[in-house]
Amino acid sequence: MLVLTGSTGHLGSRVLDTLLRQKLIPPSKLIISSSHPSNVSPAARDAGVEIRPGDFTSPGSLAATFKGADALFLVSFPSPSIDRWLHHKAAINAAKQAGVKTVIYTSLMFGGKTGLDSIAGVQQAHIKTIEYLTQSGLQYVIVREGIYAESWWLYAGFQPQKFKKGDTSDIRFVIPNDGPVSWVTWDDLGEATAKILQNYEKYLGQTLNLTGPRTTSISDVGKLVEEHTGRKVKVDIVGRQEAERYHKFEKKSVPEDNFWVVESWSGWHDGIAMGETAMVDPLIGEILGRAPRGIEEMATRLFTPE
Repeated sequence: MLVLTGSTGHLGSRVLDTLLRQKLIPPSKLIISSSHPSNVSPAARDAGVEIRPGDFTSPGSLAATFKGADALFLVSFPSPSIDRWLHHKAAINAAKQAGVKTVIYTSLMFGGKTGLDSIAGVQQAHIKTIEYLTQSGLQYVIVREGIYAESWWLYAGFQPQKFKKGDTSDIRFVIPNDGPVSWVTWDDLGEATAKILQNYEKYLGQTLNLTGPRTTSISDVGKLVEEHTGRKVKVDIVGRQEAERYHKFEKKSVPEDNFWVVESWSGWHDGIAMGETAMVDPLIGEILGRAPRGIEEMATRLFTPE
């Protein structure tokens, strides 16, 4: 039995959909642990997958929801805060308590070759989780998910997720730093991760890097936006202090009580500039049997005005 967490999120929902649609694991061998059971896809209900309530923020709920499973697919808690690692720790402890033997954990493609050497705040919770998991006595697989192409707008300075048809005004990216990013799509990551889950025993003790097919800088993303919108894009690389000031007080990209998000975000770019997101690994193509899509392949869908 495999218990899935995060199955209503961007990545986890695609993993679940692939498992069911491609019949990779029988529904009778799956359990879904969700803090919002009513949001789990109708396809999972129709297939007869058992859905149990389980919430990372209520550790006491987890051991019961993991009971009877041999393996846990632990999708990282959706927050850039380092404190989220405490939720992961609670889940790993609950898995041990429930008799789970293996944890398949989703890390991130910051941190260069190993993912364990990063100056980016967003990677710190992953590093702490991996250290804890590898010393837990449980079997493990670390799946480093690539940088989401669909999140380009955030990396590019809190841009709108979609551009408006008829808007001809200039676009400005105000970012602290820049560098190579191996962008990859949610769909390709979801499918590849599902196929890893199907054969997770083959990967025990390994760290798997799922990346896009090439690297593209945020400045080059600006050129793609220009090409598809017909609007002029100015990329201003201004350093951390000025970028934080601009997004907090001038553009007001987030509410005041979320200023920590801007501070975390600005640190990502230092990691990017240091080459932390530059790795291109062929593994995802081998798993999928086709080349993954990078941001260039997604450009029409992502940048065409609506």
